[in-house]
Amino acid sequence: STLKTFLNYAREHHITVSDQYQSFKIKRDSELEVIALTRDEFETIYNLDLSGKPALAQVRDVFCFSCATGLRYSDLKQLRREHIGVDFIDLTAVKTGHKTKIPINPFSRAILEKYAADAKPLPVISNQKSNEHLAEICRLAGLDTPIEIVRKYGNQRKTSVYPKHELVRMHCGRKTFATLSLENKMSAEHVMKIGGWKDYKSFKRYINVTDESAKGAMEQAWGAASIKPKLKVV
Repeated sequence: STLKTFLNYAREHHITVSDQYQSFKIKRDSELEVIALTRDEFETIYNLDLSGKPALAQVRDVFCFSCATGLRYSDLKQLRREHIGVDFIDLTAVKTGHKTKIPINPFSRAILEKYAADAKPLPVISNQKSNEHLAEICRLAGLDTPIEIVRKYGNQRKTSVYPKHELVRMHCGRKTFATLSLENKMSAEHVMKIGGWKDYKSFKRYINVTDESAKGAMEQAWGAASIKPKLKVV
């Protein structure tokens, strides 16, 4: 995509470039698996006893903070005391440059209070090391649900199965925030506003519509007491 953009720019500036590349289309896999925590998994990790393992405990806290706020790793890393108010986190996202104002909830507040005496609000380390520790945390938490990963390479289809703890990474915190917020009946508009998503197309990539949320939506739409199904006996 970047190369095509560069070649288009060159042609617009009267640099001789063959136009045969223009017919080349990049087919993206729109059905990539969404790795997000369930509410039970989130609470299990949040309450996991990591006494004696301070490095793991700190990574756990940073990851859970992402799950509770929707912040990307880059924004967790840039977070400073002046970004944090009484009820809101107010900062400009590194990736998009957009102003984001995130309400503080009981989970995120408890984590901030834990590190209130430190110079930085959160003990963020490198992304690579965080992911290594997070895989171990999820293993200790028993996140062993088998996840099937399907990829297509040309006409070939490759299927692999991994325990969930091997697939959870720091970026899954943002996906978990979107998924659990929607499951808890927060409107998509509010989730998008808090998470800084500007259009539904980009937001949709972060949503994991679970079986439980689909069940809840069905019950809400079709299980209301005011709807009385009537069957005609033949």
